[in-house]
Amino acid sequence: MAVIVDDLDPDRRRRCFWEEQLSGLSGVEFQLVSLLANMESRRFFNVHEYDVVIFNWCVLDGAVMYASDRAQDILAFYDDHFFQYVRRGGVVIMENQPKRWRPAQRAYDVLFPGQLVVTHGDTYAFSSVVQTNTALRGHPLLQGIPTTINSAYPHPLNSPWFPPGSTSPRSIEELHPTKMYTGAFLSWSKGWLPLLYTDDRRNPVLLAKTEGLGLWIVSTMFLASSNVADLIGSLVVGARSHSTAIQQFHAAQERRRQLRTIAGAGAIVVLGVCLFLLLQSGALTSRIPYGDTWAGNLATSLLFALLVSGITFLRGFIFLTWRSLRHR
Repeated sequence: MAVIVDDLDPDRRRRCFWEEQLSGLSGVEFQLVSLLANMESRRFFNVHEYDVVIFNWCVLDGAVMYASDRAQDILAFYDDHFFQYVRRGGVVIMENQPKRWRPAQRAYDVLFPGQLVVTHGDTYAFSSVVQTNTALRGHPLLQGIPTTINSAYPHPLNSPWFPPGSTSPRSIEELHPTKMYTGAFLSWSKGWLPLLYTDDRRNPVLLAKTEGLGLWIVSTMFLASSNVADLIGSLVVGARSHSTAIQQFHAAQERRRQLRTIAGAGAIVVLGVCLFLLLQSGALTSRIPYGDTWAGNLATSLLFALLVSGITFLRGFIFLTWRSLRHR
């Protein structure tokens, strides 16, 4: 496994909790990697040498102090290597990438442009509790995971997360080290499945998507520092050992989504046909232009069906807009 960090010098990087977590997993070998150090040494990071690649928290948040802006640029240039890596069976796990503890949209856009929208603004939403998605309890990554997951942060609350003097007092004040997440996802494109939610179950904090033979896992969570052994083991080991089952589960969910779409479209067509037949038979009287002709009745039926479709779409749009405004 490769854990991508700010710097290979522990005195210069933000803390990497993955070292202690992965060291406790039997049979797991890992290596800390700095994309910037590789570039400065003119060494190519061959992602295909690893089974799992983990982006440590904040390594892509754009912070100039830790050269995270350079890490974004490096990843953006080599993004095709990561796409190929996942399609061939690799697993990529991205921890929370926040700017002052609010998810940084640009960090997620490096690999997933237009696919994910994270919370933003001045609200600092965090909790030491997350909830599993009960609708997807059958997902292989959620097997053996309790419905409610609590942080088991193992260090004293004054343990440093940053090198001394390297960050602002505000960031230190808002650290809250026992938190499991900060912020959440407001929307996500087709293919992503929301596995874990905020403590109030309003928005997901961990999403997963299969691509080719591999798996993407993105989150607004601090996975390693939360010290939840079952969850960490499931993500870093289970994602590989249960890859076939995960592929099958995601494919089944996509089929269900398609069936719901077809069923919805079919229901609207049936409604339009029924209305047309009622108008034609005279059982339903209406005072509409050309209501005494089949063409007029057909047009009315089509307009009504389109109206129902529009209302359905508008309802979803209003809901997403309201959910976004709620987090401003």
